[in-house]
Amino acid sequence: MINLYKLHPRHFWSTDRGLTGLLISLVGFLALYSLEGLETVKLLSHVLFSLIILTGVFTIFMHRGVRFFVILLALATLACNWLSEIQPGRFLAILNACLGFLYLGFLLAALMVQVFGKSQVTGHRIRGAIAIYLIFGLMWALLYQGLALTRVDAFNLPAHITPDNPEELQRALTYFSFITMTTLGYGDITPVLPAARVLAMFEALVGQLYPAITLARLVSLAVMHQKE
Repeated sequence: MINLYKLHPRHFWSTDRGLTGLLISLVGFLALYSLEGLETVKLLSHVLFSLIILTGVFTIFMHRGVRFFVILLALATLACNWLSEIQPGRFLAILNACLGFLYLGFLLAALMVQVFGKSQVTGHRIRGAIAIYLIFGLMWALLYQGLALTRVDAFNLPAHITPDNPEELQRALTYFSFITMTTLGYGDITPVLPAARVLAMFEALVGQLYPAITLARLVSLAVMHQKE
């Protein structure tokens, strides 16, 4: 007999399977967001970003202490994201970056508790650890965007990318964030201001330390569970 409770969305997102759903949303968003020039692709990327927010709410829905605040923050982030798409502007772009950073911060904390908790290591948890890595990259991209929108000389950018086009700027700094975190450093975008350099330095450190710490933690949990 089918257990209808297991088919309920709340049950799905309160278990490790929600981590896999969140990772799929993140990968889809980054794949579409890197493309430019197509209105359909742009719309799909915004839809997927909204899906990230919604799946994130369901993922941390079981944390009662922050449930109400996180839902309000998610709704505000969704509204600001779509409003900035309808009516682009620097102020809305800065507000969108701030709200997005706050929401991803709460999501990151909840995911880390769920992924690194003392229980059996599953494939869903490994995918959750990858989702955390991608969220780090998105959070730093929002920090870079906020800095670039308030200080136009924060980064050395290609000539066609200016703060007057926040979406183009965010796309470029998202790319810069991930190549910095993976320490590729192609050199087409470089930090100029000390604050931008400090942010890039710490992101590179996180990009190197996080995989090593995560691997050690998951292996230790797997060995502990096997002994038990």
